[in-house]
Amino acid sequence: MGLEIDEERLGAVLEALPTAAHDGVGRHAHFTRQKYETIYGITPGTIEDHLDTVFSITIRQRAGPQSIEQVETAREAFDAETFRSLDPHADAYAYLTDIEGVGPKIANEYLRKVVHAFSFKETWCADLYVPLDQHVVAALVETGCLLDGEVRPEKTKPSALLNLNPESNPRTRLSASALQAAFKRVAETQGTERIAFDELWSEHKFFLSIPEFRDKSCLSELLESR
Repeated sequence: MGLEIDEERLGAVLEALPTAAHDGVGRHAHFTRQKYETIYGITPGTIEDHLDTVFSITIRQRAGPQSIEQVETAREAFDAETFRSLDPHADAYAYLTDIEGVGPKIANEYLRKVVHAFSFKETWCADLYVPLDQHVVAALVETGCLLDGEVRPEKTKPSALLNLNPESNPRTRLSASALQAAFKRVAETQGTERIAFDELWSEHKFFLSIPEFRDKSCLSELLESR
């Protein structure tokens, strides 16, 4: 049996997350904004002049096993003026993923930063995908949102649970597209946007992944209740 998504559970998780904290953008977006402003001097008011800088930082941080040469090739292929001219979100996403070495993970993380954290083209917010990194996926497993039959999967790494290629049959792995669609359906029932689930990143990184802080998590009651 393949992995399944418990959308009722997803709804309970979203209700518990502090998505309106810190000026209504959530802790992760606020954390990103604060970090980039403190270190690089980038603010929502200046983001249009720093689209290439944020891209360079993002691809270097998220490139994984890519070589320095591959990262540099991708960085040079990104053109801020072209990106600035694109609309809607789907065109921007397609532009990014057409760059060699930039897959869904990097594209979604870059768009999360410039759109959600820095308010570049805010109309794209409703279409943003949640970057499915290790913290987000682990939080979904630990709160019982992803199930293998009626039990939680033993593994929590995205590569072990998710199939990021929409063209292939995921079989025992879950289609990332199906998970993004579930995020969107659940978010809409609560009058918010799919990117609100990005707050799972903060919850896992700063609470659930640290044993002594797990009971302080806003999701603590969902950890053992299945």
